[in-house]
Amino acid sequence: MREIDWKKDYHREFICPNCKALGMRLNGFNKGGQKRIFSCVTCNKEQRQSLDINIEQIADPINKEVIWYRYRGYKIKGFICPECDAEDIYFRQINKYGKKTFKCKNCQKLLSDSLDLKFGVISRFKNEAIVPVLDFNWEDDQWDLRTINSNFDLRDNLNYIIDYGEISQNWLKQEVKKYIYHLCKEEKSYGTIKQILSALRFFSRYLRDSTIKGFKQINRNVILDYLSQEKKITTKKLGGLRDFFFVGNVKGWFVINQDIIRDEDYPKSYRGNPDPLSDRVREQIEQNLHLLPDFIARMWIIGYFSAMRPSELALLKQDCLMQEGQYWKLVWSRKKNDDYHQIPISRTIAKVVQEQIEYVQNLFGGDWEYLFCHYRGLSTTKVLPLNIKPIKKVLPSNNKDPLTKSIRTLIKIQDIRDENGQPAKFSLKNLRTTRLTQLFEQGHDLAVVSAWAGHKHFATTSTYYTKVSCDLIEQEAGHIQKALVNNEGHRVSYESFPKSFWEKPQAHKLELSGTHINTPIYGYCGLDLDQDCDKFRACYTCGNFVATTEKLPQYIKTRDELRGKQSQALAAGQDVLVEQFGKQADQLDKIIASLQGAA
Repeated sequence: MREIDWKKDYHREFICPNCKALGMRLNGFNKGGQKRIFSCVTCNKEQRQSLDINIEQIADPINKEVIWYRYRGYKIKGFICPECDAEDIYFRQINKYGKKTFKCKNCQKLLSDSLDLKFGVISRFKNEAIVPVLDFNWEDDQWDLRTINSNFDLRDNLNYIIDYGEISQNWLKQEVKKYIYHLCKEEKSYGTIKQILSALRFFSRYLRDSTIKGFKQINRNVILDYLSQEKKITTKKLGGLRDFFFVGNVKGWFVINQDIIRDEDYPKSYRGNPDPLSDRVREQIEQNLHLLPDFIARMWIIGYFSAMRPSELALLKQDCLMQEGQYWKLVWSRKKNDDYHQIPISRTIAKVVQEQIEYVQNLFGGDWEYLFCHYRGLSTTKVLPLNIKPIKKVLPSNNKDPLTKSIRTLIKIQDIRDENGQPAKFSLKNLRTTRLTQLFEQGHDLAVVSAWAGHKHFATTSTYYTKVSCDLIEQEAGHIQKALVNNEGHRVSYESFPKSFWEKPQAHKLELSGTHINTPIYGYCGLDLDQDCDKFRACYTCGNFVATTEKLPQYIKTRDELRGKQSQALAAGQDVLVEQFGKQADQLDKIIASLQGAA
């Protein structure tokens, strides 16, 4: 470290212990020239080094010429927190092993030297989103995958480096390298390759402990023993190994029985139900969006309205907004589906997108193609920190994006709580399920919600993205449960009908207008949706018919009309119609009597 220039480097950066203002300036030294004298620009009170400010100097045990200064107000120039990107790090201590520890005043995270100085952190020092590509050498244990595939998603990682060092068997390592090379040529994502390599490392450790020397010794019994010894076998861990064996066989790298890993070896996987934000939490967040920086608020509005996946929001480009006549739409590329998706948007949303485009262009000009960027200096204690700095980097994953950080800070500061009184939780992926659930609960058909989400199958939307709330179930059920009677006028159990009847009552609803021959039908059909109906238009005489009190006036009117039609048919000598109208009217008499008794 270079010698500190106190007047230049730390002008007005110490906190005054008297008035707590950030503004201490160096006035000079005492008579002995050993202690520095500072004064506060706010209250003018003087402080002396080592007496009131108490800055401790500690020599670096490894680099003897480097001196570290321990004081909480002493911010180290150029040190950036890898957790929150704030340049607010101070030196804490040197432990007995010679490791230096630091602390971020912004997020309170403890940091240790030689552990956090990764490519990602180095890129922050250089204020660059992408680290230069490393030279490729097959024999190296570290590969920069961009030398094989230059089309990696910018969100995948900051360095794209993988390490084969933990695969100790050279015979295995060479084939794993061929497999990873193959995956890069197949343009698999960095995350997928990293997961597969991790699975192969676990298997390598097992082979090492089992003293297996080559592929010829790997058989079904070895796999069963591996599965029994591993503490946790996941679908991804086993799937990566199985695909490695399959590709190796097809490519002729080695020969292994393709039945060595079977479907029954996979653990049962359970995908959780959708976890949307409740209306209470969402409304509280939206009521306080004005407290956040405008660019963060716009990120919420666009992400929520469109129901994009986090990766799609991160890679949304500035040319996403399109106008056709007086209508606007949002168009974006979806890596997961390998297609383009579009949704109609209102003029209000279009204006928000336009404002974001203008904002980004003012920041970076034509050097940045994306609609959003990352930020340094976001705080966990302030919703609007003063030292926010935009950087040309796509929104990162793993809940380190600026929107997640800002909303979580907002939740903490505004004390936003859910229906159970617990602090609300938020991650960027919540936006998609929340929006799709809201569309469904607003009464939009599942087909519309599925089209908005861009799903190929309705089942995906209904199972994983649209959670029917208890309130909605109670609301729908309440209309029916006021009085449920069958065609004989007898009370029936709500739970006795098919599951689809109480999950989606609207699908069973009967609202058929009548003609001079046909009878109007009102109520619900208790028949399973997959079952054929053999009593079309004769619902009142069907045992699966369900009547409700809210339709009582229509039942009385229909019964009276049926009696009139019965009389006309009798006068005309139409015996078949007399019987038909009479049976329906008789059934309605029973229904009406039961409903009037329940009213």
